[in-house]
Amino acid sequence: MKRLKTLRVIVPVLVLILLSACSGSDEKEKGKDGNSKGMTLNAVSFLPKDHPLTATLHNWIDTVEDVTDGRVQVNWRGGADVIPIGEQFEAMNSGVMDINFTYIGQYQSLAPETLSIALSQLTPWEERENGFYDLMDERHGKLNVKYIGRWLTGSPRLWLNEPIDSVNDLKNLPIRSAPNYIRFFEKLGINSSMIDPSEVYTSLQTGVVDGFVYGGFNGPRKDGWTDSSKYVLDHPFWTQNCTILMNDDKWNEISSEDRDAIIVATANYEKEMVDYYEQLDKEEIAELEKAGVELFKLPKAEEEKFLSLAYDTEWEYLGKEVPELEEELRALTIKE
Repeated sequence: MKRLKTLRVIVPVLVLILLSACSGSDEKEKGKDGNSKGMTLNAVSFLPKDHPLTATLHNWIDTVEDVTDGRVQVNWRGGADVIPIGEQFEAMNSGVMDINFTYIGQYQSLAPETLSIALSQLTPWEERENGFYDLMDERHGKLNVKYIGRWLTGSPRLWLNEPIDSVNDLKNLPIRSAPNYIRFFEKLGINSSMIDPSEVYTSLQTGVVDGFVYGGFNGPRKDGWTDSSKYVLDHPFWTQNCTILMNDDKWNEISSEDRDAIIVATANYEKEMVDYYEQLDKEEIAELEKAGVELFKLPKAEEEKFLSLAYDTEWEYLGKEVPELEEELRALTIKE
């Protein structure tokens, strides 16, 4: 079955493989000084290249080229227009693509411990300092994947067509969701609906869903989603879990010097990325308010109930899936 699944991914992108081969015919050797020689990496993302939330990825790509003196370049092919979102991780894992700008919901079933990335209360640089990054890198390695770092910040919120007064008001509400929210939403009684981003506007307009979950603030207004959903439940939960992943075999073709440079550059990029999106969120909140979008909160007891469910549900899942790691994951991701 796995072989057939891989073939279904490979067939639509044969052209990309041929292009990759042409662009990288001399990539397999390293220079005499130990540095990489003429390597072009093909990347794909689940969001379009011109989406507001992918803005800093262009900077990361430029930085990789700069710190390797042009020896390692990234050709960002595009998003779902190149490979469907649900097939992108497999494409990267099998070598059809080299890099995947993705989120853990696309591969969490293969490595449940990666859920802790979303539950982390630390900044990306704190994760690198206390060993959490190293642990996640090790666990990704078991999938033949290199975990390079994060590329987005912020927290998910519920955007609704109508405001609510209690957690119970969410029962049976149809919400546009994603795989990583299913367990939490089941606890809330929400009816999760998996809808392609290109179809969300119509789904909101026609009443297929009565809201959506979204990480951060930038995007819904520009996509027109706030024409229907003008109420944002301002109880952010978890954190963005978007990751920069690379096929491990391809990663190991890069020289050790250039690999080290890319990791250091990514750590620096993460700090700039967080600053950028935090400022962007402030600016977007002002625009949302002008557009009539309201941020509202539940009573304190209801807020505590909502957030407790958000975290307890996921930690309970991790305790069942990776009991041997739960204590360590908690210690590395929860602030005292």
